[in-house]
Amino acid sequence: DPDDVKRAITSKTVLVSVMHGNNEIGTIEPISEIARIARDRGVSFHTDAVQTVGHIPVSVDELGVDLLAISAHKLYGPKGIGALYVRAGTRIAPLIHGGGQEHGRRAGTENVPAIVGLGKAAEIARNEIANEVTAIASLRDRLIQGLLERINGARLNGHPLHRLPNNVNVSIESVEGEAVASSLDLEGIAVSTGSACSSGERGASHVLLATGLPAELARGSLRLTLGRDTTDRDIERVLEVVPRIVSRLRASSPLARGRE
Repeated sequence: DPDDVKRAITSKTVLVSVMHGNNEIGTIEPISEIARIARDRGVSFHTDAVQTVGHIPVSVDELGVDLLAISAHKLYGPKGIGALYVRAGTRIAPLIHGGGQEHGRRAGTENVPAIVGLGKAAEIARNEIANEVTAIASLRDRLIQGLLERINGARLNGHPLHRLPNNVNVSIESVEGEAVASSLDLEGIAVSTGSACSSGERGASHVLLATGLPAELARGSLRLTLGRDTTDRDIERVLEVVPRIVSRLRASSPLARGRE
C-alpha cells in the first residue's frame, strides 16, 4: 500500500526500496505511485525489477525510479551477472573501491562474456515480449482456474489481476506444501513452497503471513512458475497430477476429514 510507504518515511530516510514484482506471490506493486511519494519527500527510490524485466514491459521513465536492478538468469541469460540502472544525478557510494570500472562504483575486471549474454538475453526479450506475455499469461490463467476448480479448499495467493504472467501461487487446505512438492518431484514436476532463495528454510512464508494468510494455509502453499517453453500439455499434466496427490495426502491426514 503506497500509504504505508508514505507513513514509514521519516526525516532520517535516505532510500526506499520496493520489489517491482514479488517473487513468491507474483503481485506487481504500484511502483510509479510509490516512486512519486519518495520523490516528493526528497528520498531516493530503488526497485528490484528482477522478476519483471523480460516478462512485462518496463520503463524506468514511466516508473520514475532512481535505481533499478535486474538479473540475467531471470530472463534466460547467464547466471552471475546483473545490471543496475542509475538515474543521472543519483549519488551512490562505491561498492568496491580500487579501479575505475563501472564509473568508479565497482572496481574489478568486468565479466565481458556474461555482460554480452545479458545484453543478448535482453534483446531477445524485448523482441519477443509482446507475444510471450500473452501466451504465458493465458497458460497461467488456465492453470489457476484448473487448480481452483479441481481442488476443494484451494485459493490463489497474490493479486488476482496485477500479477506476473508467469507466476502461480496457491494455498491448499489440510496439506503441507512440502509434502505436495516432494510428491510432485517424484512425478517430474518441479514446484517450490516459497521463494527459490529461502524455500529450504522451515516454517511458513513471511510473505504469505504478511498478507494476513493463516499459518496453516501459508504452510500449504505451492509456487509454480511458467516460461517460454511451457506448453498446453504441461498445464494439463499438472492439473492431472496435483489434485491426485492432494487427495492421496488428505486421505492419510486426520486434519482433512470431510474435506474431499
